[in-house]
Amino acid sequence: MHDAIATGTDVWTHRVLATIARNLGDGGSGDVASLAHSLAQSPWWEGCPTAAGVLAGAGANRYRRLSLRHPQGPDDYAVLLIAWPPGHATPIHDHDGLWGIELVLDGALQVESFAIAVTPSLQLVPRGTAPLGIGDHAAFSDQDYAHRCRNLSGQRPALTLHVYGGALERYRAYDCDAAGCWGSVPQRAELELANH
Repeated sequence: MHDAIATGTDVWTHRVLATIARNLGDGGSGDVASLAHSLAQSPWWEGCPTAAGVLAGAGANRYRRLSLRHPQGPDDYAVLLIAWPPGHATPIHDHDGLWGIELVLDGALQVESFAIAVTPSLQLVPRGTAPLGIGDHAAFSDQDYAHRCRNLSGQRPALTLHVYGGALERYRAYDCDAAGCWGSVPQRAELELANH
């Protein structure tokens, strides 16, 4: 990994990718909870990147999605890092039906989860809010799952590791209008390659 990730993270990246491959096997499917448990100590493995290291040279106020592994086929998985500027929050969004794990490597996030119901009209039902610190994760495997994530610090960036059951290239962002009606808008996810 060159400019996008601080020097010295190659060993860590290799260990993370090997751990994921062992847990998921060739088909890219496996027990999401077991994989999350296997990765829970990764923030303390040698060479783990930091939020400041990933954002160095890119601007501390820039949200970044960096690919560590792109799926090799439709039943494969993706691995990426997300750098969160201070106070950054996502809109409420889904993951295009993919399963996923989002693990905090540096900093702290708040994850607000929702169940998506579509009958008789689109509704997002709150499931709860959880603060996540280093080593904590959010995992999901439901088709009807959406969430909003926020860096809890207004001063420090955060960094998270994400594993998804496919390429997260599109998703839907959700919003509630003044009348309480929910709507959604399709979005495309932008991704940077970590080794460029």
